[in-house]
Amino acid sequence: MAMGANHEHAMGAENKTEAVARAQRSKILFARLDGGAGAQPIAGGVCYCCKTALAAGANGGIYAAWRQVYAGNIRDIAFARSTDGRTFAPPERVSADNWMLDGCPENGPSLAVDARDRIHVVWPTLLPAADSTSEPTLALFYAMSADGRTFTPRAPIPTEGVARHPQVALGSRDELFIVWDEQDGGMRRVAAARARTDRPGPVTFVRQPLGETVSAGYPVVASVADADVVAWTSGSGQSVLRVARVVTTP
Repeated sequence: MAMGANHEHAMGAENKTEAVARAQRSKILFARLDGGAGAQPIAGGVCYCCKTALAAGANGGIYAAWRQVYAGNIRDIAFARSTDGRTFAPPERVSADNWMLDGCPENGPSLAVDARDRIHVVWPTLLPAADSTSEPTLALFYAMSADGRTFTPRAPIPTEGVARHPQVALGSRDELFIVWDEQDGGMRRVAAARARTDRPGPVTFVRQPLGETVSAGYPVVASVADADVVAWTSGSGQSVLRVARVVTTP
């Protein structure tokens, strides 16, 4: 199955109503690559530049997440699933973050599905200032759904500074490993956090160092038998691709 977004971009300054109306021309589509009916829409009103996420479940289900433009120009994460690989249920809102923005943050969700068909979503959103002397910042959050309709309250990921571009992998022991890049004090670095999902109570993430601390961004991650493999771009000017193997904790 392939998935993507289709949009038509209108130029010029617009108010919130016009921005929402413009977003309705942007759709998330899916298509089977076995000679099916061609591209079919899952939803309209999609934030056009944020990446979409796609995952397959053990039972053959297909799961999708993206940033949706809601009334009032709110840009929160939406989710939909297909149990037959041909039709999708109506989208569900993962979390009512109520991020109001007249523009695309270019910062979408990441998605993983475990062997029990539990859905794990990680995404960035704006975190309001804690007080009048602070500035709002981008933070990462996590939520889980056991039924594809309702999600747990969002849980914070231990980021520092401005966090972007999360990616999540699921290990063989139902262990989540999340990587992202963050900018703090003028320095951009790649960071990671790990959490177990097979224990009672809320999921708690613990930061895990990756070694390199400067001029790094856009990480990706995949889980193997006893480790997580992370790749990212490093350096300014001429960039270098770095790869690290992070051993799973006992």
